Amino acid sequence: MAGDTVFNPLAFFAASLRSRDQNRSVVSERPSGFFFAYASLAMAQHPGRKWVLLGVATIAWGSHGLAATTLHFDPTYVDAGLQLAADGREFPLTHSPTIEAGATPVATPVAPSTRFGEARSMRWQLLGGYTNDFDGAGQEQFGASVSWFFIDDLSIDLQLDSNYISQTGSNVWGLEGALLFRWHFISMETWSLYADAGCGVLGTTEPTPVGGTDFNFTPQAGGGLSFDLTEEVRLMVGVRWYHISNANTGETNPGRNSVLGYAMISFPF
Repeated sequence: MAGDTVFNPLAFFAASLRSRDQNRSVVSERPSGFFFAYASLAMAQHPGRKWVLLGVATIAWGSHGLAATTLHFDPTYVDAGLQLAADGREFPLTHSPTIEAGATPVATPVAPSTRFGEARSMRWQLLGGYTNDFDGAGQEQFGASVSWFFIDDLSIDLQLDSNYISQTGSNVWGLEGALLFRWHFISMETWSLYADAGCGVLGTTEPTPVGGTDFNFTPQAGGGLSFDLTEEVRLMVGVRWYHISNANTGETNPGRNSVLGYAMISFPF
C-alpha cells in the first residue's frame, strides 16, 4: 500500500550488524563475531554479494549454536518408539531395556534327567506276585524293594515282602527278605530286558512245606521286561524259578520248587 514502509530483510540485517559493531569496541574473540564484522564490511564495499554473504552468515550463525550443544550417544539405551520393519511398516516397541555395559547374559542351567539304569542312581518299587508249584501249593507276595545301580544297568536290590502260602495241611503266613542282583543286558531309552538272581530268607507261622521247618532259604533266578509308563515311572514284569528249602538245617528238608510271576512299579528317588 502507498505510504507503508516496506520491510527490507537485508537492510534490517545490515543495521543489526552496524548496531552490533557500535556497541563493541573490539571484534569478538568468537569466530562467529569476527565473521559478522567482516560480512558487514564486505556488503558495504560489494553490494552485489549481499545475498551470498547473507546465506553464509545464516549458516555460520546456525553452526555456532550447534557447536554449543553437547550430544551424548549411549549405545546401550534402546528408546521406545516406532521401528521400521523389513517391509517398511512401522511397529511400536513395547519394551525398552537398558543393558548394562559389559554385562553377559547368564543362561539358567537345566538339570539333566537321570537315565534309567544310570550308575549311582537309585529307585524303589512296589511289587506283587504269585508262586505256584503245580502240586497243590500256592504263594501270594506283596511288598517293596530298593534298587541301587552301582554300575550302569547293574543293580543290587533289597526286597521285603509278606506272603500267604496255601498248601496241603495248613495255610501259613510268612515274611521274606531277599537280596537280588539285576542286570539290564539290553537297555534302551524307554525299555529294557533283564536277568536277575539272588536269595532270601523266609519265616512262616507253620512249617512249610509240610514236614519241613518254619525257617527257610529262598534261592531264585529269572528274567523280565521293563518299560516306561511315564517319563519317570517304569513297569517291570518277570518270571523266576523260586525254591523253598531249609538247606538241611532241620531233621527233614522236603523243599519246594515253584514258578513265580510278578509285576513291579518302579519310581526314582
